[in-house]
Amino acid sequence: QAEYTKLKLEGHTDDTGSAEANYDLSQRRAQAVVTFLRGRGIPQSRFQTVIGKGEDEPVAANTSNSGRAKNRRVVIELLK
Repeated sequence: QAEYTKLKLEGHTDDTGSAEANYDLSQRRAQAVVTFLRGRGIPQSRFQTVIGKGEDEPVAANTSNSGRAKNRRVVIELLK
């Protein structure tokens, strides 16, 4: 049932800036999504993991604007 589903959020960045700054930015990015979803009525207890991954898991090359844009994201995974 949906009310028992937990959420895992991972924030990501491109490789612009320092690794430390990107970890911080990715954590804030993931937390911003939590804040948005909490504002839509999803209880805090549904969020199992909220983590910033920084630039460590790109989905595209960081050599172009479009690639960097794809890497700036939050991934939401539904967990049982």
